[in-house]
Amino acid sequence: MKNTDEILMNTVISTALKAGDILRTGFRQRFEVEQKSAHDLITEYDTTVQQFIVEQLSKAFPGAGFVAEEEHFSTKGDPLLVIDPLDGTNNFAMGIPQFCVSIGVFTGDRQPKAGVVYNPVLEELYHAQVGKGAYLNGEPIHVTQEPLKDTLIATALPFKFRDKVDWITQLLLHVYPEVMDIRRLGSAALDICYTAAGIFGLYFEYGINAWDTAAGVCLLREAGGVALDFSGQPYDPFTSKSIVVGPSAHVERVLHLWRESGVQLEG
Repeated sequence: MKNTDEILMNTVISTALKAGDILRTGFRQRFEVEQKSAHDLITEYDTTVQQFIVEQLSKAFPGAGFVAEEEHFSTKGDPLLVIDPLDGTNNFAMGIPQFCVSIGVFTGDRQPKAGVVYNPVLEELYHAQVGKGAYLNGEPIHVTQEPLKDTLIATALPFKFRDKVDWITQLLLHVYPEVMDIRRLGSAALDICYTAAGIFGLYFEYGINAWDTAAGVCLLREAGGVALDFSGQPYDPFTSKSIVVGPSAHVERVLHLWRESGVQLEG
């Protein structure tokens, strides 16, 4: 007989897969696109998929609370579900096949329990439960064992905080000589999952939200990695503004480079 955690995990996975099917059906089709801000788009699929996820999980778990990107819900409940219905909206809107559904699962007092991230174009399902490891399509994943200099790393410019671009560029310039190359893919959740799977050696970003990272950080930690903020404190999806993730040695090396550079670091 399945226990409560198994039922929760299976339900979240099933919901993410169905939500991904909706996104895949709409990808590169005609749909409404609006601007939330000067550089931030929203499509009808963001709201449609979020509504679908919340409806499905509310039925399955009547006492649940939600933290979600496109609407405000009650954030008190157990489980607490942190949802990004379409991480990588700008990619989706422009026809770039790099986006995903992300659902993080927490207890009512905001302790992590599980994470699910689904890339519907590549049909890649990442999932993890605390204490049970991280998986891609059912196969265990782990952060890379390669030296930092032999890895690709990922980042993003803080498009919502354009006054921070020069600062982030300085941080980037201190890291660049230490790595093979840098990628900017446009989905924080997938960047973290790719780091968890050893595809990237490190990922860092400033100006992210809980729904961008909640599921991915659970996966990353279960894959053997660490998640800190730029000041070196443990990353908290609900309070941290910055994030750096990867194998412990890589994260510590990058933080050391930044500290030695004298550039101001913000948590």
